Amino acid sequence: MLLADLVGVIETLKQRIQAHGATLRANEIRTRTALIDPLLTALGWDVSDPALVTPEYTVGEGRADYALHGPESIPAAMVEAKRLGHALSDDERMQMLNYANARGVRYAAVTDGDVWEFYEVFKQAPLEDRRLLSLRVANTPAHELALKLLLLWRPNVASGQPVAAGSPVLVNGNGDPPPEPPSQLPTGWVALSGYDLPGGTPPPVAIRFPDGTERVMTQWHETLTHTVEWLFAKGTLNTSNVPLTSNSPHRYVVNTQPTHPDGSSFGNPIDVDGTPFWVNINLNAGQIRTYTRILLQHCGVSPDTVQLQIGQ
Repeated sequence: MLLADLVGVIETLKQRIQAHGATLRANEIRTRTALIDPLLTALGWDVSDPALVTPEYTVGEGRADYALHGPESIPAAMVEAKRLGHALSDDERMQMLNYANARGVRYAAVTDGDVWEFYEVFKQAPLEDRRLLSLRVANTPAHELALKLLLLWRPNVASGQPVAAGSPVLVNGNGDPPPEPPSQLPTGWVALSGYDLPGGTPPPVAIRFPDGTERVMTQWHETLTHTVEWLFAKGTLNTSNVPLTSNSPHRYVVNTQPTHPDGSSFGNPIDVDGTPFWVNINLNAGQIRTYTRILLQHCGVSPDTVQLQIGQ
């Protein structure tokens, strides 16, 4: 696992919470599929591998949503899942700890996909003092979250003595430093072709196209969706020059239907208003920028002529 990959997954989860919070707050299964499963998988707990994860793990007359398996016969940890926005009670926290205690499991986590809490089960102390981790995905910088979440990294938890990461210093395999706080980032218009700020950087506030058209932005994926809208309005993007393929030939980024070539559905589709196109925004910020540039070049427009506004 590269920290840069984990940062990318976290950025995607942040976008999903902001864009789809209402539907995720309505249903636990949606929350698990969109927020919890991807993060567990990124941390080495492939939820599709029964050797690593057992969903709906039976404990007496109850069930834990996930049992995470290490090298021992007893699970390394249990995870209780709630729908996004569910207000956790101490009774629910204790229920999870009791489930883990009944099975001899040392560690237990509770999450709604945004809030993550991780507990030491056997420690004889008040609940708060047994808590090893407490964080929120939506309002914590991605690079900081990546390091904190290493406490839940599979080799770490499976060791039986997980160690918390230190202070955020490095955020990717290249040793790049974490991004500066938003107030210290450069401001003004920059060309899309040169916009390569570090992971965790807030999205631009606007995008400007060569003809002077501007669109306000609040989320990273709008870099791509606004570009699709503009290219279609200009007549340079049409149904004859899609789909746009990602780095994998088996995955589409833009298509006339929210499906990939094998018939599977987009992971996070958006129906772009006023166009016949769907965009798969199951991408991190860096991928969004890359595929926007590729799309522009595909339609004969130089990414140098499209600008993004950083800050106010």
